[in-house]
Amino acid sequence: MFLLQLWKEIKVFFTSKGNLLFMFVMPLLLITIFSYALRDYINADYGTFDGAKIYYCEENAGDARIKEFEMIRTKLTQALGVTFESVTDYEAACRAVEKSEAYGVVRVNENGYAYFRSDFNEPEGGKLVRTLFAQMTGNVDDASNEEMVPQVNKIRLNVSKFDSKNYYTFAGLAFSILFMGLLVAFMVYDEKEFGTIERIRLSNAGVPGMVFSKVFTGILCGCVMIGTSYLYSRFVLKVDWGTKTTHILLILLCLCVFSATFGCVVGLAGKNKTVCQSGVMMFSMLCGYLGGSITPLYLLENVPVLNWIIKISPLYYTNRAVSSLYNGVVDEKTTYCIAVLLGLTVVLSLLGIKVGKKVTKKA
Repeated sequence: MFLLQLWKEIKVFFTSKGNLLFMFVMPLLLITIFSYALRDYINADYGTFDGAKIYYCEENAGDARIKEFEMIRTKLTQALGVTFESVTDYEAACRAVEKSEAYGVVRVNENGYAYFRSDFNEPEGGKLVRTLFAQMTGNVDDASNEEMVPQVNKIRLNVSKFDSKNYYTFAGLAFSILFMGLLVAFMVYDEKEFGTIERIRLSNAGVPGMVFSKVFTGILCGCVMIGTSYLYSRFVLKVDWGTKTTHILLILLCLCVFSATFGCVVGLAGKNKTVCQSGVMMFSMLCGYLGGSITPLYLLENVPVLNWIIKISPLYYTNRAVSSLYNGVVDEKTTYCIAVLLGLTVVLSLLGIKVGKKVTKKA
């Protein structure tokens, strides 16, 4: 019975011209519009480290240590475009870093390296440079808070430039996936509006089976959107998804699960289609603005107070993780993003169960 219901949902969904139009046009439209209309925001600076600076101070370092550091500086400069500037006043250099005049300060001595960075306004580019520097040097003391620099699974020095097409391929796709929840919300609400939820409750599949089939159909819709966007960006926009494409797809899949679950809960709780539409649209727009799907994250993260508010958006964690993965870096952002998306999905599922019980009682 459940498989028949699932097949019916998939068949009905994919035979709707409106749904097909949404799946194939929505992500491509957003990616194209954002890539060209908002390219001045990116201006080839996001993730390229243009203008990035690192101060360094050599303190009684031996010849071997100095040669080693010169090699590291050369590699980072060639790969990322980061410039290194020698200083003699370490304290003044630290104050300059706090003012965002540089990414950090490296102290070099015969025992190794110490890396100072700002605790409150370190940009994403600075975090990536620090992580790569740590991988190249081994154990590095973090002079700002005495904790070890985060480790990554693999270092990739050939960092790709993140222009508007690269950025909005992923940010626009994530934004579209969040809107996909509206389709699921309408599918669930239709069962209440047409009075079929009572028959479903008495059937072998039951309401849980109906809900799962709607969510699964939404996830399938999201997968089609991802596949369409991949082909469009790869062969039309010439965007290379990088060496961590599998990780990127995993994060986008988690976002699909979250969006479909959210839409299902809204459909169960909504009093009418207008409420469902307003709820999903307002939530998606808010998450899009705060999560970096419209205004790039590097701008939002440099605005006081706002750089904390943006963390309420699931798209913030999605775009943040994908930015690192695009550059071939698997770090804590990936793990944290997946944990946040799946954690929110579990919370929504529990809420949906509670709302679903109330709905079936009224039916």
